[in-house]
Amino acid sequence: MTRRKKASLLATLLIVLGCLFFLLSWMTRSRKVTLHLGIHEGSSWDVPQGQDNRVLDDIIKRFEKAHPGVMVVYESGIRKSDYSSWLSDKLVKGDQPDIFMVPENDFNLLASIGSLKNLDRLSKKDIKASDFYTVSYQAGHYRGSQYALPFESNPIMMCINKDLLKKSGFKVPEANWTISDFYKIARSATKDTTNDGQLDQFGIVGYNWKNAMAAYGNQMFSGDGSQLHLNTNKTKSAMTLMMNLDALSGTQEVTSQDFDQGKVVFRPMTMAEYRTYKPYPYHIAKYSTFEWTCVPMPSADSTLQSTQVESSLFAMSSQTKHTDLAWELLKMLTYDEHSQQELVKQSQGISVLRSVMASEDTADILQKDNFGSDSLKVTTVNHMMMDGFNHPKFKRFNTVYEEADYLLTKSLSEGTVDTDLALIEKKLSQSLR
Repeated sequence: MTRRKKASLLATLLIVLGCLFFLLSWMTRSRKVTLHLGIHEGSSWDVPQGQDNRVLDDIIKRFEKAHPGVMVVYESGIRKSDYSSWLSDKLVKGDQPDIFMVPENDFNLLASIGSLKNLDRLSKKDIKASDFYTVSYQAGHYRGSQYALPFESNPIMMCINKDLLKKSGFKVPEANWTISDFYKIARSATKDTTNDGQLDQFGIVGYNWKNAMAAYGNQMFSGDGSQLHLNTNKTKSAMTLMMNLDALSGTQEVTSQDFDQGKVVFRPMTMAEYRTYKPYPYHIAKYSTFEWTCVPMPSADSTLQSTQVESSLFAMSSQTKHTDLAWELLKMLTYDEHSQQELVKQSQGISVLRSVMASEDTADILQKDNFGSDSLKVTTVNHMMMDGFNHPKFKRFNTVYEEADYLLTKSLSEGTVDTDLALIEKKLSQSLR
């Protein structure tokens, strides 16, 4: 072969290789990675939400912009009531989303059967747990490992009609107020002010046995769910409190409407209920004629963690083929300050990040709720979150807890709780097995 032919052949080969390299590069750039996100429509807290998924849509846009060639998709229109079944079907078919919101009662089950990816290695590398509120972060714990990250939290608090409280001769309680303080005010405020034989002013509405149990620091279950402790002195104290509070109004039924009309001093509310109170339901204004404030729930002892906190969670599928990208999306949802600040602005709960709740923007948002100049302060929210607790994490928790709710509520209504506790404990212990 002549030198000229060799040169010609070499040039041809170089051209072909160049074309192949260009084609391969073009195919790589044009090939999109699709991340599937599992979410339901509306609020996680069963309150109206004006702009469904706006926060999520904005997060997705920012994520796709930061990750060219990656597309995030989700199926819209899934109602919260249908979401658990929808996700179960996806899991059974092996078609689960890469990242998904965990149904509120399914976390323990999904973690126990291996549907959620263990996030310990990723979290230790990229996340500082102390940036989250502890109670929020630990909501994603299962048997000592992290299986989900918190997206939004929803603590319960005591809302107070300040005008009626002052009229009854009391000041707004301090953050560490006790059950004794609470009952004393509720009893004094419940009265017949018109002397017509009917109570027209009440101390409390909406307080239930779960609130009372929390006030006494009574965790019904051991951490691993193997034991139930119900027939105890703390439980008896909580049930006595409930019976005493119920007795204040006698045969008259006190409703949330009475609170709306300014007739009740105390009403427990979740943060989401509080933030949607005036426009509820669905943009129909319900303006109160009284000034009010919110404080942490009362407890038997200031050292007890007595604030019930719910947290919505996002988890990664254990079957995802895009772990690194899914992790980046999970962090942008839960650990990104911009995302979390927008969540405070658009949603009804609170951010799971301490820094976001400490921001001036958050303070302004809480003040704009127009329930009074000091209706809810960031310091109060911080106190509640520091005082918050999660329920134990074990597979059958939700089933047994729902059964406990039914049995204890029924027993309280029938006035037989003193004699029923031992039987209820026995029945629930059998359900744990």
